[in-house]
Amino acid sequence: MNHKILTAYQGELYGIAFFEYFAKHYTEQNKAALWETLIAVEIRTAKLIEAYFDRMQQPPYNHHDTAMVNKGETDAQKWISLPWSELVTTLEAWVKPYERQYRDWYNQTEMHTALELPIFELIAAHETAIYDCWQNESQHQSGIEPLQHFLNRYIL
Repeated sequence: MNHKILTAYQGELYGIAFFEYFAKHYTEQNKAALWETLIAVEIRTAKLIEAYFDRMQQPPYNHHDTAMVNKGETDAQKWISLPWSELVTTLEAWVKPYERQYRDWYNQTEMHTALELPIFELIAAHETAIYDCWQNESQHQSGIEPLQHFLNRYIL
């Protein structure tokens, strides 16, 4: 099993737990649609990676990785009380290196088989959508559009 793909998959489990915690506990109720769309992006990406693992007949993967779920919830608890503008700035800075890393993984095409390339494209596109979301939010624009674009592009 490709370790990078597995790492990205575990990141989806983390992200689902992280954003679900915010959806349940963040005090600004007008952000509910954003949290739900972020959760949808993470779930869609996880399911598409699972489908890839199944097609490639990879060894079993842990889709209930409690360590990643607990880490996502614990990290969310650290930031749950931040005011919106500070939270957006924090999340934008937090996502940026992952977006760069996943984009670099995808751009290393010579390192991938033809069957791996689409999954690395998915992983990079998902993180770019999340990064673009937080960039939009930092400019006082809705972050939902780049997320929705991702969801429209990557159908189960």
